[in-house]
Amino acid sequence: MATVFIDYQRLVMQAYEQQRENNTLPHGLMYLTPAKLKEECVKKCTTDVSRKDEKVIRDFCGDLSESKSCQAILQRCDTDKFRPLVNYLRGKSGRPDEKNIELLAWLIDFRGRPWEMGKTITGEEDIKEGLVLDDTGPATGIPAARFGLLATPPPTSSDGPAGNPAIPEIPMHLPSMDDTKGKENESVETAEPSKEKQTGRKSTKTLAAAVMISLVLGTGGMWWWKDKLGSGGCMYWHEDHYEPVACDQKIPYTTVIALDAEKQQHFRKITRPDTITYQAVGKVWYAKIKGKMEYYTWAGEHPEVSGYQLKPITPYIIDNHIHSTVSTNQ
Repeated sequence: MATVFIDYQRLVMQAYEQQRENNTLPHGLMYLTPAKLKEECVKKCTTDVSRKDEKVIRDFCGDLSESKSCQAILQRCDTDKFRPLVNYLRGKSGRPDEKNIELLAWLIDFRGRPWEMGKTITGEEDIKEGLVLDDTGPATGIPAARFGLLATPPPTSSDGPAGNPAIPEIPMHLPSMDDTKGKENESVETAEPSKEKQTGRKSTKTLAAAVMISLVLGTGGMWWWKDKLGSGGCMYWHEDHYEPVACDQKIPYTTVIALDAEKQQHFRKITRPDTITYQAVGKVWYAKIKGKMEYYTWAGEHPEVSGYQLKPITPYIIDNHIHSTVSTNQ
C-alpha cells in the first residue's frame, strides 16, 4: 500500500520487474539506451494519453506549453534527459528523480499513476502475488533492496504451512497378541544386556568395514593419481575448449597446464556472440584481444594470453558490442 512516494516508487519498480521477468516490457525498456527509451515514449504517444499523462511528459521534458502535443514535446526533448532513468534501471545510479519514476509508470501502464498526496495505492492490479525478486536481477544487476523489497526465505521443515500439519508415520508392522504375551514375560534386566551385546557387535563390524574401505580407497587413489600425472593429468586449449593430454606430451606453440576437470568440461569460447542476451550477465565473460571482442563461459585467465584476466559481461557491453554488431550486419 502506497501512502508516501517511496512506497509508490517501490510498487512501480515491482510492476516493472514483473513485466521484465515475463518478457512483456515495451521494446524501449527491453534494450535500455536513451535513444530507444525516447523512441518508445514517442511511439506510446500515438495511443490514448490522459491529461495527467500529458502533465507527466511536460514535467519530464521541461516544456509546459499546453499548445503542443505530447508527441511534439517528446520529439524535441533532449535525448540526454532519458539517461538518468536508463542508468537507474541498469543499477548505475542511486535514488532517481520523481519525474523519472512517473515516466516509467506511464511507459509500463501502471494503473495507480500518477502519485498524488494522500492517495492510497495498492498496486494489486499491476503486481501479482507471489512475485519474489532475487537480490540481483539477471539482466539489470539492480539490488532488490533498493526498491524496499526483501527476498522471502524458503520455509524450513520445522516451520511448515499451518494448513499442512505433519502426518505421523504409520508403523509397517503392528504387534500381534502372541508377540505381546511373549514380551510380557521378559524382564528389563534380561533385555538390556542383550541389546548392549548386539550394539557392541555392530560397532565392531562397522569399524572393521570402515578400516578396509579406507585402505582400499587410499591404495587405489595413489595408483590413480600416479597414472593421472603420467598419462592424462594435464590439458591444453584447442580452438574453443580444453583438451586432456598427458603431462609429458609436447605440443608445439601450446601451453600445457594441470588438468582441471570442471574447467575442462565447462570452459568454452562462444563462437556465436549474436546468441548472447541480457540473461548472460553473471554467466559470460569477455576479453578484447587485438581490437576484437571474445566471449567465454568461464571466469579466470584468458586461455591463450597468459596473465590476462577475463571480465564479466555487462548490459553496456551487450548494447555496444553485440546488439550494435547485429544491427550493422542486418
